[in-house]
Amino acid sequence: MTDREKEASENLQLIAKAVKLLLPENMGFTVLAYEFGDENSERKMLYVSNGNRKDVIWAMTEFVRTQTDNPKIWGKDV
Repeated sequence: MTDREKEASENLQLIAKAVKLLLPENMGFTVLAYEFGDENSERKMLYVSNGNRKDVIWAMTEFVRTQTDNPKIWGKDV
């Protein structure tokens, strides 16, 4: 792990603690952090979550499915 990735990982842990405090009980979350760059570069993506891997994969899959199945939503990013 590079110094940059270590820094990002440590900060993700701080972000996770803050998110957990702000969300209602029994609510899962995942925070993704990724490097910008073109698709041919060796970009990294890190994540932190309070859920188990199976639930995170389900949530990410569901997010991608609902976003790609609804072309009206494109351009409505928060």
